[in-house]
Amino acid sequence: MAALPRVLHMHKKKNIFEKWKKFLSESVVNSREELLNIITRSPNQDIFVDTPKGNTKKFGGLEKNVLPFDYGEYTGLINPADGLGWDIIIVPSSSERNMNLLPIGHVQYYDDDTVWEKVGKEKPENISLNTKIILANDGIYYTEDKAVIEKFFKSLVQFKPVIWYAGTHKG
Repeated sequence: MAALPRVLHMHKKKNIFEKWKKFLSESVVNSREELLNIITRSPNQDIFVDTPKGNTKKFGGLEKNVLPFDYGEYTGLINPADGLGWDIIIVPSSSERNMNLLPIGHVQYYDDDTVWEKVGKEKPENISLNTKIILANDGIYYTEDKAVIEKFFKSLVQFKPVIWYAGTHKG
């Protein structure tokens, strides 16, 4: 068997290195409970806001919805439901620049075929495990934050009601 050309051989080494680098920088977090434990103990995780407030997102539906909050993901904490970072929602009164974003609630998709018929799409695989974690700086959120998030998700039939954790709610 002929030796691989040096350029191709170096390219393979780079691919292996990149895969290891990605593997070492990411952790699969198998459940919402495990994620909450991690981010409560160590809230300063790397996040990426891929859909800032004012931009649109479909959330598995057919129509784009204007977001009244920042939406993104934990880049190094992987949800096995979709192989991507765990999804986050940052309440309107907080920002991705805050260093102490703590979980204050979550929202989940329905796993019911009849609900997805109303959406007009086939139910995505593992959709019930694709939870969105709601974050607020220092765990403090306001009545307006809660109202904005609840109104938004109430208008989307594919989501269950928002769950709020016992935390610091300011009027």
